[in-house]
Amino acid sequence: MRVISLVIAVVAITAGVARADRAVTGRVIDEASGQPVVGALVAVGTGEAGTDDGGNFTIGELPFGRLDVVVIADGYRAYFGSSRVGAEMVIRLVAEAGTGEVIRVSGSVPTGPPLHLDTNEIRNLPGAGNDALRALQSLPGVARTPFGLGGLALRGTAPRDTKVYLDGIEVPLLYHFGGLASFLPTAAVDDLTLEPGGSSVRYGRGLGGVATVTSRTGRRDRWRVGGELSLIHAASIAEGPGPLRGSWLIGVRRSYFDAIMAAANLDLALAPRYGDAQLRWESGDGSWMAILFGSDDKLTLLRDPNDPSSGGIDTSNVKDFVYVSRFARFGLRYRAVSGATQVTILPSVGIDDVNGRANHRDIDKGLHRTTIPLSLRADVATPFLRGTLSLGFDGGTSRHYYNILNTPPPSPADPSPNMVLGRELTRWTADVGAFIEESWFVFGERLEIRPGLRGDHFGLSDQWTVDPRVVLKQHLPHGVELSQSAGIYHGPPLITDLDPIFGDRRMLGSKATQLALGVKTIIGDDKELSATVYYQHLRQLPVDAITSATPISDNGGTESGGALGISRELLDSQFGSYSYREAIGNGRAYGIELIGRRNTGRWTGWVAYTYGRSLRQNPIRGDAYLPYVLDQPHTLTLLGTTALPGNWRIGGRFRFATGNPFTPVMGTIMDGDDIVPLDGPLLSERLPAFFQLDLRIDHAWHRPWGILNLYLDVQNVTNRGNAEGVTYNDDFTVRTYTTGLPIFPSIGVEYIP
Repeated sequence: MRVISLVIAVVAITAGVARADRAVTGRVIDEASGQPVVGALVAVGTGEAGTDDGGNFTIGELPFGRLDVVVIADGYRAYFGSSRVGAEMVIRLVAEAGTGEVIRVSGSVPTGPPLHLDTNEIRNLPGAGNDALRALQSLPGVARTPFGLGGLALRGTAPRDTKVYLDGIEVPLLYHFGGLASFLPTAAVDDLTLEPGGSSVRYGRGLGGVATVTSRTGRRDRWRVGGELSLIHAASIAEGPGPLRGSWLIGVRRSYFDAIMAAANLDLALAPRYGDAQLRWESGDGSWMAILFGSDDKLTLLRDPNDPSSGGIDTSNVKDFVYVSRFARFGLRYRAVSGATQVTILPSVGIDDVNGRANHRDIDKGLHRTTIPLSLRADVATPFLRGTLSLGFDGGTSRHYYNILNTPPPSPADPSPNMVLGRELTRWTADVGAFIEESWFVFGERLEIRPGLRGDHFGLSDQWTVDPRVVLKQHLPHGVELSQSAGIYHGPPLITDLDPIFGDRRMLGSKATQLALGVKTIIGDDKELSATVYYQHLRQLPVDAITSATPISDNGGTESGGALGISRELLDSQFGSYSYREAIGNGRAYGIELIGRRNTGRWTGWVAYTYGRSLRQNPIRGDAYLPYVLDQPHTLTLLGTTALPGNWRIGGRFRFATGNPFTPVMGTIMDGDDIVPLDGPLLSERLPAFFQLDLRIDHAWHRPWGILNLYLDVQNVTNRGNAEGVTYNDDFTVRTYTTGLPIFPSIGVEYIP
């Protein structure tokens, strides 16, 4: 408590600096005549105002980041859009037949999460390789994954527990294989928001945080084409006018790293290839939006399988290897306003396809998994009891198909399997969720009270859950905001845990109780400071219930830790754990997150520090709580960029993280002619600490036809060999570290029309 009190005191004292007017200004006019619309109600973020005789409005004291804009005027269609602090808007309203009453909404829009990134910040962030979603890994509360493989593990939870949404549609896979890029190019992104914990009842079926991505609305004045060309991929994006006075945004990207490797005859065993595409249309008033997006990954064996020294990987017994992962989503969103009531409806449909196969020692093995989800999100917000009431539905149905050919893991039915078996599973499931949330602003809007309740039914576990949650926020003088949140969260089991080889069984989902206390302030018109203390109690976690024949320290399970143990966690939602698990595990996670950032001006960036612990208990192993494989007590990120004369910009990122835990080998025994390692205490040792420095240089040429930006983003400029895992020699007498990526330059040019 002394640390919390000190942080609050520092923030409160610092907030005494005079605040500038963080405002959005604009003018509302008639689309046909160009005449001002007088008396229109303009809501921007948490503020609102009416237009004057000239159709002008100014709304100040707004938070940073993307702000939703809603305009309502008698005799006109409602307008939906977005803006940011400092913008000057011209909003054109379309007249409609008849008139309606304009009613002022009682109360205010619930405030949003503090961690946000917009397009301007993303484009120049060092260490992200010019990629939008990779920038999320530099925010507090996000665990560092080895080799930059991607995946968002938030506040001590597993990567599979984090939910990612694009325009309200859940995304199954955040990053392309290897974490080289995310599924959405930067040019198509408008805003990123991260809630490491304490998310609203609007989001369910997950124990971790929520990352929401908002795609960019295309410009509708004329057609224009931009793009990006880098060492590993090429991308193109087009935008222009569309139906209903709207706009199109079309993007496509394809890597050619595999072609470069083949042409250059590089000494590497595997060649990755990825691609993605987006098609987005939005009506001029923002009422309708349709989006189609997809991702495609492929990993193949590049070198001669008879060459035993391909890039340091023994492929002498592998004759064939192919891994393909694809997904696609289509969604249609409709928004409407009737008086003071707003309605949003978003149906979506998609397909996920994961296919991996290999021939190892002349034995074919593989897995093919296909999921077809049909989803519906709908919500209504309306004044009620002097506040704002939100009601919603969040559910759908999915067809799961699962085909696998391998040696099954040990299970109660067969503790020592030794044959390759094929099995398949087809199942339809329905997940149904509903939520209700009320938001009150009292005492002159100095206190926000937001209780909510969510109920779900998980089809895979035939399980009903009820999740009460509440958020309190106090808006104090000098721009200081205090927040408290508490809630219960549930997540369903994975289809891969219902392997038919285990028989017809029921596996329950996981449960978490989350608590958080926070303090935040905005200083002047360009700086933010925030601190958050959190605690999570995790129950019914899936854990290995049968001991593998392979020792844990020899990568015989997730508790081996290091790179392979973490890789199992990252691939869990796609392939499964390859082990017999039961929902009997427990966990605890707690810590404090600090961030200070400057959002605008010549210098921008942030300093983020997290002290966090994540512990797990597997009753099969004993009563002790052990470090989670991504338990990193200390993480520190210093990131900044500055503009230089002549359209140059330079920036850097420094990252420090405590090394991940692993299970050591403490000795060996002989089993016939084989040397078998003996496990040391589980997850009792740690890899050396991680240090990395990244630098980025940009130079822009501004021309009448657009902006040409040349960038050089160099990761790990010191070429430090950070330890990501451990390996042993044949008799387990010598231990060496598997090091991460060496110095990695990413150079490219981007054209912004």
